Amino acid sequence: MKTLLTLLILATAVPAAKADYCRPYVTHTCVVCSRTECRWATNSCGRRYSYEVRIVTYRSYYSNGQTSTFARSYRA
Repeated sequence: MKTLLTLLILATAVPAAKADYCRPYVTHTCVVCSRTECRWATNSCGRRYSYEVRIVTYRSYYSNGQTSTFARSYRA
């Protein structure tokens, strides 16, 4: 009875593992654009100060030919 139950659980788990295998994966990512922006903020006393932020735009290429673009900002 235990072996039959174990075989039944393993048989239902195999299709889920095959579905993950066919998922497209990222082949490479490259930088599309990089720029610096000046932003303003206030400190605890209420005074304004400026700081620079570098915004980098990336493009990822997938194994099935699709692409996706995303941006990240870094405090300079």
